[in-house]
Amino acid sequence: MSLYLNANEIFQIGVQIETNGKLFYEAAARQAHEDATKKLFKELAFWENQHIDLFERLRLQIPEAGKTEDFDPDSELQIYIKATADSHVFVKNMDIQKLVSTLKTPREVLDLAVTFEKDSVVFYSAMKKAVPGSYGKDRIDALITEEIQHIAILIQKKEHLENQG
Repeated sequence: MSLYLNANEIFQIGVQIETNGKLFYEAAARQAHEDATKKLFKELAFWENQHIDLFERLRLQIPEAGKTEDFDPDSELQIYIKATADSHVFVKNMDIQKLVSTLKTPREVLDLAVTFEKDSVVFYSAMKKAVPGSYGKDRIDALITEEIQHIAILIQKKEHLENQG
C-alpha cells in the first residue's frame, strides 16, 4: 500500500478489517463453551458481515476520480489514516485463527474484541474525514455508532462474566 490512499483504498481497508473481525468472531464462537457467549459471537460475526456488504456497496459507488485521486493535498490525513489502519489489531494480526487460539478464556476473547471495536471506531472516524459526503459519509457515521454499541455490549458481557466468577 502506498503512503497516500484514495477513497477506494480506504474502503478496501474497511472491508479487510471487517472481514477479519467476522473471522475472529466466528472462531471465537467455535471456541466458546457457554451457549450465550457462542450466540453473542455469532451475532457479532453477522453484524461484521453486514459491514462488509456496506463497504463493498460504498466502494462500488465511488466515481472513477475517487478511485485514483488523493483527497488530502497536504497528506497529513492520509498519513494518519494509514497509521491507524496499520495499527489496527486485525491488520497487524492477519492469522485470525492463530490469534483466537492464543486466547484461553472468554474474558481474553472479550478484551481483544473490545480492542478490535475501539480500533475500528478510530479508523472509521479518520476515514470519515477523508471521504467526501457523496461517498457515504453518513453511512460511516452509522457504522461508527454501531461499533460503539458493540463496545457497550462486549463490556456488559465482560462485566457479567466477572460477576459470575
